[in-house]
Amino acid sequence: MYKVEDIPLKDYLYVMLRRRNIILLIFLVSLPFTLITAFSGTPVYQASTKLLIKKNYDPSLLSPFQGNAYDPYFLSTQTQLITSSRVAIKVVETLNLDETYSRYFHDQQQESPGAKDTEGWFKKLYSVTKKLTGIGTDKSAPAQTEKEAKTEKEKKVLSLARMIRNGITVQNKPEAGDIVNVSFSSTNPAFAADIANTVVSAYKQFLMEMKLESTSQTIEWMKTNSDAERAKLETSERILREYKKKHDIYTIDDQEAIFPSKIALISNNLTGAQAEVNELESLYQEINRISPEQALNLPVIADNETIRELRQQILAKEQEIIGLSKSIGYKHPKMVKADKDLNSLRTKLNTEIKDVIQSVKNRYEVAKQKAKSIQALLDQTKQNAALMSDKLIQYEILNRDVEVHRLLYDRLLSRIKEYNVTEKEQDVDVWIVENADIPASPITKGPFRTLMIGIFISLAAGIGLAFFLDYMDNTVKTAEDAEARLGLPVLGMVPLMKDPKENIEDVVLQFPGSAVSEAYKAIRTSVLLSSPDGAPKVILISSMNQGAGKTATSVNLAISLAQSDRKVLLVDGDMRRARIHKIFNMDNSAGLSTYLAGQSEIITLTSNNLHSLDIAPAGPVPPNPSELLSSARLADFILTNKDNYDFIIIDSPPMLNVSDAHLISQVAEQTLLVIRSGVSTYDSVARAHKMLSDIHSNMLGLIINAVDIRKENYYYSRYYGSYGYYKDDYTAA
Repeated sequence: MYKVEDIPLKDYLYVMLRRRNIILLIFLVSLPFTLITAFSGTPVYQASTKLLIKKNYDPSLLSPFQGNAYDPYFLSTQTQLITSSRVAIKVVETLNLDETYSRYFHDQQQESPGAKDTEGWFKKLYSVTKKLTGIGTDKSAPAQTEKEAKTEKEKKVLSLARMIRNGITVQNKPEAGDIVNVSFSSTNPAFAADIANTVVSAYKQFLMEMKLESTSQTIEWMKTNSDAERAKLETSERILREYKKKHDIYTIDDQEAIFPSKIALISNNLTGAQAEVNELESLYQEINRISPEQALNLPVIADNETIRELRQQILAKEQEIIGLSKSIGYKHPKMVKADKDLNSLRTKLNTEIKDVIQSVKNRYEVAKQKAKSIQALLDQTKQNAALMSDKLIQYEILNRDVEVHRLLYDRLLSRIKEYNVTEKEQDVDVWIVENADIPASPITKGPFRTLMIGIFISLAAGIGLAFFLDYMDNTVKTAEDAEARLGLPVLGMVPLMKDPKENIEDVVLQFPGSAVSEAYKAIRTSVLLSSPDGAPKVILISSMNQGAGKTATSVNLAISLAQSDRKVLLVDGDMRRARIHKIFNMDNSAGLSTYLAGQSEIITLTSNNLHSLDIAPAGPVPPNPSELLSSARLADFILTNKDNYDFIIIDSPPMLNVSDAHLISQVAEQTLLVIRSGVSTYDSVARAHKMLSDIHSNMLGLIINAVDIRKENYYYSRYYGSYGYYKDDYTAA
């Protein structure tokens, strides 16, 4: 028995049954590719090496780059370095793969046999064609130049490096701590092991080069400044020596004459302030001379904690973008967001660099102001010390310059020595825990698993497409859907006639025992029982579009009513494309059009087969059907014949094309709308209902025509199943 809770599952099954051809098509199209993939795959081997990677935090080192011990992005940064293009290129160069790569795969087929044979056949055909026709041969073409050969080699190296990068896999499990697994996959086990081991050595070499590159730039800058300070020191010493010689100054022990304690204290303070000013001035000038990117190598900026963290974040974001670029496009929302975040981090970094530069400038200005204040105090002291010798003052000034330059020079030399000591010290320590051995067995699964996955995916794709097409299909198919979505009663469904011998326009008369005839008789019953006050006497039958079957419905409903001993008048209200007179083989020289035009009285002809059925033909096609239907003679015609007949069935043109049906509905008691299964849309039916409601016309219900019993088998059985409507001939039951 049918239960409400079973509706969703049966609905899903119904959709798959209706769209089974689509599902089968997708499955059959995908099956060859699945079989080729499952049975022609080459075994893949994976070799792995284990590394212990730790950040060097030795406090005994003099390196200024020693930072906090915790770095959440450290291992992810090293992962990106291991899979970088520079490491891959070093692997190619170390193993000389541009020349030795073919040796690894000399005895192996890198492609499936069928694909390789096909490719070889086409290559041979192309080669023979070139030889026979002479096309593509250029005898005057020069030999390959050394530059072209070099370019070709570089392209090959880059291609091999990309292949290696795509094959490298770096894994770090949380429970493994600082242990990192570096793996490489290939169809040749020996090649996989060689690449995995070489990647480790290339990675360690790359770390050393990075360290040397960073340190050498800083040392070069400090050497340049130390040379300048040494020249200044030598100049100041020479000036002091000449001054002492010129003024015979060899001692300044007589401190009482020049207020020794005060001047000495002020001079010392001034010396320190000016030394600070000169140091900051030199640093500030150097910062202004170079770009913000170059300024990152300066200790005062590189040691800044915020800048160091921003640089790490930028590096992590760049690595994230590299990772995303492999799987999604550059216009993907995730890639756009990642680029936006990277630009934001770079902006923050530039802002922080500017802030540090500004802080250096502020310190420089403060130091200058401090030196200026001390200088002013010293000048005031000099004025008070009238007995102080100008020679000694000048001597102290010159001597102070010597001390300042010596102090700066000594500091620079000290820093250079520190960097020389730490130049070869690694910030990252790498130990090989386990070398990669040649794998004995492949990591790829058997063909059965691939075959099952392919079949599952193809079926899922077919079912998904079936549900998508069903979701996009907005046409009316079943009575239950129409009633649920439109809220209108469905008086019956007429099966699709596929027998070319049968004519649906008078099927009730010609084939009374067929399933279609029984469907029209069921509609007759629905009309008779449509209201507790009695069935409507004047019924308009129309459709939204041409071809829905309104005329056939009008004729068969009129015939079925007449067969039930009721007096019926069938009026052909479609004066534009009249058909009822052709169905009954009647004269159409006069009819409804001539009556409405006042040229004749209404002519009603009796059917030859049914004496209780009269037909009012449409008459000749008038030039103005809408104007005729809007006249009062149509209402007079209905009133005149209403008492003489039990039912008046009026056929009309489609509602979408012309307004004739709207005008006739004003004199009809109810309107039946005929819709075609799989053709008429819910929107068009809703629009027709709204049209009738807007002009205050009543809609009795819907009739769904041309229902494909085989396609709509499930719902049709639920609607008519208990009455045997699946049979071609009801009388045979």
